[in-house]
Parts: sequence; structure tokens; C-alpha cells
Amino acid sequence: MIRKTRGFQVRDPRMTSINGTIGGAASAGGASGAPVAPRRRPRGATLALGALAALALAACEPVVRVHGYAPAEAQLAQLEPGIDSAATVTAKIGRPSTAGVMRNDAWYYVSSRVETLAYNAPEVTERRVVAIRFDDQGTLASTDLYGLEDGRVINLVTRTTPTFGRELTILQQVFGNLANAGSAVAEGATNN
Repeated sequence: MIRKTRGFQVRDPRMTSINGTIGGAASAGGASGAPVAPRRRPRGATLALGALAALALAACEPVVRVHGYAPAEAQLAQLEPGIDSAATVTAKIGRPSTAGVMRNDAWYYVSSRVETLAYNAPEVTERRVVAIRFDDQGTLASTDLYGLEDGRVINLVTRTTPTFGRELTILQQVFGNLANAGSAVAEGATNN
């Protein structure tokens, strides 16, 4: 027997048995003799399950961040040691990320690629450091390229330098500043 549900024609398993007889004299299935219809999953549950699977797959993709700038090897090939000056190097490959601290004889271009997967700690997957050195006359002396494998781990010193003197409370600081301000006003009045 066929009945209409929401505009669709659906075979009603209670009305027709396996061998086609109505009433189910020779039917197989449940306790009443009627066949057991397979349960259909609701359409909304299927869509929700598909959306959940897509979201789970998207969570497996790492978040990639690129920091800094290091010129490509084709740009570095344009530089000519002994000929290029700091101005021509800047014109060809741009300004450096950082320069030497004491003297301006070395420029450093640093770029890093950091990947973060789900809730894991960020991991540096690629690092390029281009070191450009100048001689005393300001012309290009050398160009060096370093990678992540050339880096070294540096342990930071966590010790602190002790300072001598006494520690003041908040009230001592406030009243001390008022006393200093009062003496400065009095000193200004005597100088006039």
C-alpha cells in the first residue's frame, strides 16, 4: 500500500508484507507479524553530521603566520660585492629588519614562518636570515644566508642585579614626594 507523506509517496510496511499479501498472514518481522521498517535518519541530522565532519577536518589545518622580510635569492644575486653601497643595496632589496648595534657595518633581513596546529604551542618551521656586511668605506663586502638549522638556542639569564637602599611603602613615597615638593617651593621663593 502506498501513502503520501509531505508530498512524497512512501510504501507503508505495515500494510504490505514481504510476499505482497495484505494483512500479513505470511509476513516476517515484528511480534504482530508485520515487517519491521528500516529507520531512516532525519535529513537535519545528516546535514549536522556532515557539517561537524567538515569542521573537524578544518581544525586539522595549521594556522600559518609569516613574520619579517628576507629577500629572495634572485634579488641577492643582483648585489655586487665591492661595487654596491648601502644606498644601492637599499634600492635593490629594501631596508633591513635590523642593523648592527655598535656599528652600522652589518644589516640583517630576518623572516620566519610559524605554524600553530589546534591548541599546540606555535612552532617555527622556517627561518631565513640574510646578513649583509659592509667594509670601512661603506661598500658591500659579503652576503651570507642562514637558515633555521644554523640557529642556536640561547639560555636567558634569570638572575637579577640587587639594588641597594631601602624599599619604601606607598605612604612613604606619597609623603616623601609632598615633602620634596614643599622644599622645592620654599627654595624657589628664596631665590627670587
